[in-house]
Amino acid sequence: MLTVRRVRADDAHAHALWKAQERDLAERYDEPDLVLETVFPTLVGSWVGYAEDGAPVASIVARWSPYAESLPGDVELKRLWVDPVHRGLGHARVMLGVAEQAARRAGATRLILETGTGQPEAMALYESSGWIAMEPYGEYRDEPDSRCYQRHLATRVLIVNGTMGAGKTTVAAAVHDLLAERGAHSGYVDADLLCQAEPRQDADPFNQRLLFANLAAIAPNYRDAGFGLMVLPRVVEDPEDRERYARAFADPVAGPAEVTVVRVDAPEDVRLARLTAREPEGYWQDFAHARTVELDAVLRSLDLDDAVVDNAGDRDRLVVAAEVMDAAGW
Repeated sequence: MLTVRRVRADDAHAHALWKAQERDLAERYDEPDLVLETVFPTLVGSWVGYAEDGAPVASIVARWSPYAESLPGDVELKRLWVDPVHRGLGHARVMLGVAEQAARRAGATRLILETGTGQPEAMALYESSGWIAMEPYGEYRDEPDSRCYQRHLATRVLIVNGTMGAGKTTVAAAVHDLLAERGAHSGYVDADLLCQAEPRQDADPFNQRLLFANLAAIAPNYRDAGFGLMVLPRVVEDPEDRERYARAFADPVAGPAEVTVVRVDAPEDVRLARLTAREPEGYWQDFAHARTVELDAVLRSLDLDDAVVDNAGDRDRLVVAAEVMDAAGW
């Protein structure tokens, strides 16, 4: 069994493994003076895998790609290494999985890496893991022995659901703030603003068709700009909406988006107080008061959410947002 731990960039165990990797590559490629980089200014994360006896036996690094020809959402994997004594146990796949999960959490849209013809076992690993060959990049562009691979990552979409007054827009915006603080590549879209149009059709009173048409039109812009995480506040009261979001944010190569729906919940008296403060007197306030009760019952009955998070009146929005992210696996 391999235990993987995230480590600092200057971790002694990681650097010892990297030195062993350098010695191995120097022999494979007949380059006795081979020295590889050990400083990664655009670091996403560095990890070391430990054997059951506590010995460090595997490493991997992920960084935002620094190359001019890279795509904005590219994360490059570096320093994948497993001690020869511990090979054949699946450790390399475990390390790849850890780095990929971190890249997804960071909002990457593609993983890239470089290996070489002198490492046939590495090439076999990547090809059997679903990686696709690509043109050599960066300093590897003119290296005849280099082989570069890519793996496209599906966009991850978080829908913050909730009845009127539950605080879904406030919490979704706070989620985006927390993602920005940790340096993740994320986009935020207030979905309600994409379907504000009158008159509305009786068959589509909330302009859902307009919403998804607009999302499908703008989604490629976010992905092309390197935003692999998308946060949207929007009521989800149709069982087919999850699939509609997945299609709207789909990529021709990476496939449908990975959609998570988290509902924020608040007591009725809290919601009514919020709506009274927010909505003007008259029709809209009366509508909101009635709709929050009706919609709350609908959402509870449908139970379309992956998780529900409490957003009572006295809770800090960033605390609630952090709980929503945890519930979503973000």
